[in-house]
Amino acid sequence: MKFWFLAAFIPTMLFAHTSTPKDQCSPIDLRNEVLGHVRDQGSISWCYAFAGADMLNYSFNEHEKISAADVAIGYNQTSIGLFMRWLDINLLHKSDPSIKKEAHQTGFNKKSLMNVMKVGWCPESVFPSEKWTKVTRTAEGWQEEQVLLEPAMLDIEKLHQSRKSLTEDNIPYYFKFKNVGVKEFIQMVKSTFINSFYFELRKTVCKDDRRPFDHKKDVEMVVKNPWIFNKLGSQLEHGNVVGLDYDARVLDNTSNHSVAVNQLHTSVIVGRRWNSGRNTCEYLIRNSHGDQCQGEYDPTIECDFGNIWLSEGQIFKNMTSIVYMVEPKN
Repeated sequence: MKFWFLAAFIPTMLFAHTSTPKDQCSPIDLRNEVLGHVRDQGSISWCYAFAGADMLNYSFNEHEKISAADVAIGYNQTSIGLFMRWLDINLLHKSDPSIKKEAHQTGFNKKSLMNVMKVGWCPESVFPSEKWTKVTRTAEGWQEEQVLLEPAMLDIEKLHQSRKSLTEDNIPYYFKFKNVGVKEFIQMVKSTFINSFYFELRKTVCKDDRRPFDHKKDVEMVVKNPWIFNKLGSQLEHGNVVGLDYDARVLDNTSNHSVAVNQLHTSVIVGRRWNSGRNTCEYLIRNSHGDQCQGEYDPTIECDFGNIWLSEGQIFKNMTSIVYMVEPKN
């Protein structure tokens, strides 16, 4: 079994971290037009895919947004993705009936990055990650509206319940994408189970637009250790954004000092600064919950259009690992 897979399940280690001194905490801000505004994953748990898409956009200087939905559903087709879905349905979230009704949601940043570099990427403009276009039958004709992904997936699951009887004349609604109209949508619903539906949807939507990277990068993962901020700082100084795996409860309560597997979250670290008032190095975290700040976070957290500042101590007590991409050594 891969070590990076095991690392996500290790308990919070009790050792202290080595603090970054002031003279080694120079200000860094890697935000640019490639990253753009902070996207919003909403209630769908694809944080690792939103973080991964941002990391790929930034690392390859790709100005066209990479689809986080494509990253997530592509990950779901890997062996680890299929295993984690089975684990979620049968053990971890056995009591949650919605798990079976939606595309699998949780995943590992490192594996998703490796998979996208292997199979290529699909543009966000082709396969949206925040809202899908729902087309509803009305007395006046078809009406379109933008629907968040979680309710969209639940709507799709409802259609699967009566899929044998669906026709173009009686379907109450469908979801429209590039290469997918009502006829193609019905065909996919009738010929697939709910999980494989999203695999087929991704393949059909992106079939004309999947693009390769001009080369692959190495994906490195560092598990929490006393010197982890040395590695984190070094990557930022080299101009690399860094994926952070941590307990999301710290965002609501900065005094949270533990890690629970069902609370794991992934964001991207895009900056650093020294906070003289707190006498500590702080890091700028690009979260994937939109560019709003009011009411989103612990009131002690400084938020800048969805980018939040956390201190080393706050990060260390809630983290499990970091992930970053570098040019191959050979």
